[in-house]
Order: sequence, then structure tokens, then C-alpha cells
Amino acid sequence: MCGTWVTFDSLPVAHSDTTADRARQSRAADGCSGRFETSRQDDPMDVVLVHGIFNNGNIFRRMVRALEADGHRCWVPSLKPADGRKGIHDLACKLKAYIDAHVEPDAPIAIVGFSMGCIIARQYLQVLGGIARAQALFAIAGPHEGTMTAYAYPGRGARDMRPRSPLLENLRKTESCLDGLKLFTYWTSLDITILPATSSNWRRAASSLDARAWLHRLMPGDAKVCADITRRVCAL
Repeated sequence: MCGTWVTFDSLPVAHSDTTADRARQSRAADGCSGRFETSRQDDPMDVVLVHGIFNNGNIFRRMVRALEADGHRCWVPSLKPADGRKGIHDLACKLKAYIDAHVEPDAPIAIVGFSMGCIIARQYLQVLGGIARAQALFAIAGPHEGTMTAYAYPGRGARDMRPRSPLLENLRKTESCLDGLKLFTYWTSLDITILPATSSNWRRAASSLDARAWLHRLMPGDAKVCADITRRVCAL
């Protein structure tokens, strides 16, 4: 059960032109449950960006600028506690509460996750029913198969990101829930935060981009990553 008390700071959200008419959206059954399909490819999207451990929404500044320049609406929660000490599920519940409170209930969404944010996003999609309204997941440097560095930090969230943790095993076993969802993965083979680095190269994704960024934390602002995500969001 998700708690009813939610603590997060949301960044100021700069929307695309709210007076612009959006094409009406229709539901189409797909995957585990009904998912939205847009009636026009040039509709602006509601894009939810989920930060990683020790971060806040500011880490997506460059990507938000690029997406908003194309008219999309960006929603950038700063989830707390940022170190995930209460666990991934706790943060996924807070993500769900944020989306339910800020995004129109009939609006489909695309989700961009970075690092721990990828696992939070997957918990939201696969366990909390977020799949029903999602169009795509863009996973940036997420420890889908765990990371050895998670042993260096205490707290439930770090334990959740250790290889073969119960939470990661449950996500692995329920991956079929994501059938039909557009999945894209972005990783850096030079990563020394996600160990092994290949844990971020999500095999289920239809497309994989090795940005070869020098540092893990540079991935959300990497020019190649931003350009590819912006292009693909426009095509949804």
C-alpha cells in the first residue's frame, strides 16, 4: 500500500503553450491493461523525469530545455528522501502521487528515468499500475541487474539496487507487463558507478545507445542522449 503522506519538492514547471489545442486521445488496449495512444504524432507529450540517488530534478535541466523547446510539458519531481533510505517502493508511491496530482488523468505520459530513477519508474509501471497510461520509458544508466556499488551505502533503497535483490527479481519476473511499451536504454561503457556497466544496457529495450560519457552523473545532460530522447518523444 502506498502511504497517503507525500513529501517532495517539485521544480517550477514550464509548460508548452497551454492555449494550444491538443488532439483528443483515444484508449487502445495493449499489454497488461489499456494504454493511451495519441491520435496525432505532433501532439505535445507530458514527460515525467525521475532523478537518481542523491539527485533532484535539477539534473534534467538540459533535457527539459530541449523537450520544452519542442512544445512538450515536463514534470520534474524532486523525490525525498533522495538517498532512497525508505526503499524504492516508497519513492515509486511518491512518484505516483506526484503524477496523479499534476498530470491530467486522461493524458498519456512518457517517462525518463536516470540511475535509481529507472528502477523507481519501473516499480511505478510494473507494480503500481502506471503502465496503464504510459507511452514510453527512456532508461538512462539504470542498474536493471543491480550494481555492486550499492553495497557501499546503507538503507533500503541501496539494498533494493543490489544484484538479485528481491525487488529487482520481482521486476525481472514481471517484465512481460511491459510488452508493447516503447523502451529505450542509454548507458555508458565507461561507467564506474553502475558495476558492471552492462547492467545499464537493458536487454529488453528496443534501442540501446552507448553514450561513452566519462562520468555516470553526466548522462542526463549528454548531448547525444538528449538529442535521441527529444527526437523519439516527438515521434510518439
